[in-house]
Amino acid sequence: MLYPWPIASYPLLDEALQIAMDYLERTGQATEYTKVQSQAAHEIMARWRAGVRHKLRLANYAIVAVESNVIRMSVRDDPFYPRAS
Repeated sequence: MLYPWPIASYPLLDEALQIAMDYLERTGQATEYTKVQSQAAHEIMARWRAGVRHKLRLANYAIVAVESNVIRMSVRDDPFYPRAS
């Protein structure tokens, strides 16, 4: 089933979400499937808007967000161009 993305559908977003959900299901972390899928999709969308376009990287960000139980609604905490230290 395709996720209802808030922008024009890109196959890359669906593929990244599918990769993340496959991993989360196999590791037993997707017991509340729709909640976990929504959280992963929000993270993928936030990273997409920040400029990430690689499906494995998007999937990894989603997995980390679900594992750490973080919901990121804003991209402002993670700018596209990080500051030099």
